[in-house]
Amino acid sequence: MPAIDVLDSTIHYEAAGSGPFVYLHGNPTSSHAWRHVLPKTGGVARFSIYPKGAYILHMIRMLMFDPKTGDERFKAMMQDFVKTYFNKDISTEDLKRAVEKHMTKEMDVDGNHKMDWFFDEWVYGTEMPSYKFNYQIGADGALSGTITQSGVSDKFVMRVPVYIDFGKGWARLGSATVVGNSSVDLNNIKLPKGLKRASICALNDVLALNIQSSK
Repeated sequence: MPAIDVLDSTIHYEAAGSGPFVYLHGNPTSSHAWRHVLPKTGGVARFSIYPKGAYILHMIRMLMFDPKTGDERFKAMMQDFVKTYFNKDISTEDLKRAVEKHMTKEMDVDGNHKMDWFFDEWVYGTEMPSYKFNYQIGADGALSGTITQSGVSDKFVMRVPVYIDFGKGWARLGSATVVGNSSVDLNNIKLPKGLKRASICALNDVLALNIQSSK
């Protein structure tokens, strides 16, 4: 079975049928457009679409990640999902309901305890954003910068995580909500001295055409 490596995890997926399907636990998670339009684009579509279902799971994992408890929330969600639908026919909407049951406050972008925004963009949609993070580290160690999202529609929204490194590896600082083709400023965030670098999506948190982080 083919697989995609994401950080320290190997996520397996199944490719089946006449034109690209992404399967999660034996069920397609791709949209109508992927199933019926993209087959006409040939091998390129197959190469990019098969792993997308696995990457979507990774993005959900990173949205749920907590510095103190790690992947515990994501693991609980997946265990709940498997137990609830064991030996049953399932759909993408079933997965969405499972995610909503375990979602964090930060994931509630629309304020309605729904994950429609995420699934509409990443499962049923075909847009692919690009990101740029220009930042400065002040003499006192304070972090400032600008996160820019581009190449998407006006209502496309994403939680973009910010990471910092004091020389011992990436640590998550927080995340910013970016809507459409716009920018979000980080203004003089006070941090201990010794900050070496900063980045967005340092752990491949978001599927994107391009991600740049630079001073």
